[in-house]
Amino acid sequence: MGDEPSNLERVVKRSGLTHGQLERVIKRVKQPQRISLPVEVGTFSQKSVTFLIVGDLHLNAKEPVKKRKANLLCDFKRFREVLHIGKEEGAQYVLQTGDVVDGENMRAEQKYSLVVQGLDNVVEYAANVWPDCGLRTFFIGGNHDQTYIKSIGADVCKHIAAKRPDLVYLGMNEGNLPMQPQYIDQRMKGKELPAQGPTWIRIRHPAKGTPKSQSYQPQAHTESLSSDVKPNILIIGHYHKMDYMFSRNVHAFQAGTMERQSDWMRTKDIAAQLGAWLVTAFYKEDGTIDLLRARKLCYEVNGDERWGFLDDQRGVYEGK
Repeated sequence: MGDEPSNLERVVKRSGLTHGQLERVIKRVKQPQRISLPVEVGTFSQKSVTFLIVGDLHLNAKEPVKKRKANLLCDFKRFREVLHIGKEEGAQYVLQTGDVVDGENMRAEQKYSLVVQGLDNVVEYAANVWPDCGLRTFFIGGNHDQTYIKSIGADVCKHIAAKRPDLVYLGMNEGNLPMQPQYIDQRMKGKELPAQGPTWIRIRHPAKGTPKSQSYQPQAHTESLSSDVKPNILIIGHYHKMDYMFSRNVHAFQAGTMERQSDWMRTKDIAAQLGAWLVTAFYKEDGTIDLLRARKLCYEVNGDERWGFLDDQRGVYEGK
């Protein structure tokens, strides 16, 4: 037994290495040397913008039959609350996704579900009841607002914005806005913006029906965009759903709504997800987004429930 070669001797013989060379190899395997990374690890940009996203409002919509103390379908209390939270948490402006009012002649029975009717009355009402939180609100029109264009050729959103200097109208169904406040001011003054620098936000109000899958329409739209027209951030209204997805380097939000579930929505099995998004986006000099933090301010209310909850990353706030 003593004459048999050891395992080490067999390895040395097969490798062609000397005992000293083999020992150095074993030592390096057991204690690998520390090496520097071939590239530097970058840090996130410290430049950021915080903004609040609010969905469809339907300010003058009501239940045709009174079912609660206030039969307005727009939940003004919760609307004011998310505006207050957004401002307290550092939002620099508000973005809104259209359907500011409920429109007219959407359905034969709709006239029984309107607080006021007629362009002048609707404009006056909306301008008075839309809460002013002290922040600029950039908004678009939706398919309900568009009914006035179709019937009498008037843009109700343009008339509402004319009565409120804090409300900035970006257009019907779609609007584009640079994220950074300095570029917003330049754009509002009609100045040309540089090709690199602005981070682009697009607010969109589609006209399709509610799909069975909540994420289907935003995903299909994002995938259909050619590279030269993609925004950095896409905000979608119309569906009254709250969702976030990241696809093709686009941060896509479904904004939710401030309108409770109506009788008509219940007959169609359409849920109303009340709430808002508070977003902080960190960006580089060229406008690309380094990091995005989104807080979902969501009320679990859908219909006749009296009590709801505002749920965000700080905790749970009971709705009164």
